[in-house]
Amino acid sequence: MTSEARDQSLLGGKPVKYFRFTRGDVHWYYTAGNTARQFMEQTWLPASIDHAEIQDGGETQQQTLEITLDKGLDVASNWRPYPPADAINVTIWTQHDGEDDAEVDWIGRLLSPDFTDTSLVLQSEATHTIGSRAGAGPVVQRVCDLVVFSEDCGVDLALHQLPATITAIAGTSITAAEFLAFPSGRLAGGWIEWTRPDGIVDRRDVVGHTGDTIQVRLGAPDLAVGSAIAAAPGCSGTWEDCVYFDNTDRCGAEFYMPGRSYYDGNLV
Repeated sequence: MTSEARDQSLLGGKPVKYFRFTRGDVHWYYTAGNTARQFMEQTWLPASIDHAEIQDGGETQQQTLEITLDKGLDVASNWRPYPPADAINVTIWTQHDGEDDAEVDWIGRLLSPDFTDTSLVLQSEATHTIGSRAGAGPVVQRVCDLVVFSEDCGVDLALHQLPATITAIAGTSITAAEFLAFPSGRLAGGWIEWTRPDGIVDRRDVVGHTGDTIQVRLGAPDLAVGSAIAAAPGCSGTWEDCVYFDNTDRCGAEFYMPGRSYYDGNLV
């Protein structure tokens, strides 16, 4: 038989669940049970992990799945003590014991972590609902609505990102001599990124910049004096910033837009 056939049988099923968590190029592999298993040329570690019943049909735009796992698993560290800077996805397979084939039950993005005394409860949103959402259209406003370094903006990140080495760190304040290469305030609205020991490229938004010191939105336990990072400047969407990035041809700002709407119901 096959896993698909046994899944439809009343008495012949013996399902084994596989959970793969993905963040960037890093993966975590778990199987629900007490024994490690080989599947897809990977070793899947036994874990206390389960998911709620997957609902078929209904309103697909609101489909979510609750996943409960032991909070001591390595993957749970992505939500402690700070939330991840990028998306973490999960794929769930069912394979019936003794069969070679498997069925994909769920592909989704993880959100809404909730820690209890022993468990981590995650809500997962199906990826097909994310892709079906309508994107935001162009906005007519006084400042440019393009995201700096995006394809529409066209500014090359490699030309502006600066490697730096941390010389001091206190809470959310980080100091590096290389920050002096930018005028004060230029890094505000940008970010820093670095590669963690586990291979994940992490990121923190910069909310303030004065001289050789920046303030980031959240701390990072793995950053310390001597850590290598890369800093990217921010953009406020003004003409002056487009001049700084030598990108005035793509500036999306409407500088001569009236300060009030002529359709606001008041006499002109």
